[in-house]
Amino acid sequence: MTDHGRELAVLTSTGLPWDEVCQLCCLLSDIIIRVEVNLHMVIEDLPRVLSTYEQVEQALSRLVEHLKPGDQFPSEPELARQLGVSRATLREVLRTFTERGILIRRQGIGTFVASRLPLLEAGLEVLESLNRMAQHRGLTTQVSHLTVVERQPTEDEALHLGLVGTPVPVLVVDRVISIEDRPVADLRDVVPVTYLSVKDLGVDFQGSVLDILLQRGDPLLGISRTELTAIGATAAHARRLNLKPGTPLLKFVAQLYTYDEQIVDYSMSVFVPGYLRFHVIRQVRT
Repeated sequence: MTDHGRELAVLTSTGLPWDEVCQLCCLLSDIIIRVEVNLHMVIEDLPRVLSTYEQVEQALSRLVEHLKPGDQFPSEPELARQLGVSRATLREVLRTFTERGILIRRQGIGTFVASRLPLLEAGLEVLESLNRMAQHRGLTTQVSHLTVVERQPTEDEALHLGLVGTPVPVLVVDRVISIEDRPVADLRDVVPVTYLSVKDLGVDFQGSVLDILLQRGDPLLGISRTELTAIGATAAHARRLNLKPGTPLLKFVAQLYTYDEQIVDYSMSVFVPGYLRFHVIRQVRT
């Protein structure tokens, strides 16, 4: 017999008129429903007990909020000791933060706070300026620490530009590129003045020598030969990019060629980790 049936049987046995029995049944049912609803609301209002994983996740989130992009995270043993949790749980949270792009882990170096800006990703098969990469994603770029000078090339510059033994001066353009007001790259371009001079940059130079060469259309650009290395930030890089000395950076050293294999530009670029991601598509050789 259901609860409602038992209530009906008890009330009927009292000898009350049938219409009063029905009214009492409805009243009791309403009271029971109200009690159940109120009990459910009380349970829902109880604070949720967080798992150890969630507590560690919240603690690390607060730590990230107080650090700047590029700052190094405390070591795993130190964090585990301070939080009073196992290294296995901590390692799982750190792995999740890395997958989300919140942290960057460098094997043998440490864990660093990643950029809070949208990540710029590009394939190395295509040469494109930072300005255009940012524009494609609706971001703005800024130029700082800009110096432009015409001078004779150094021995290294002359060698990489194929100017050894020639009196051709070069245009040297140094600058830092920021995206949404955060420095992300320190760039230097060295170009023979036969291809580009100070007056060619103009007063509204936006930071990209490549874009100016492309806009001019002469000479006709062909390929870029680029060497990639990982370096630690020098004191100069750290100061210009607002980083700590030794912070890992990605360095590109490139020679830009025309279609007739003349070297137009010798460039050295360093990029802050966490802001740009480059990938390479490679063909399988059978």
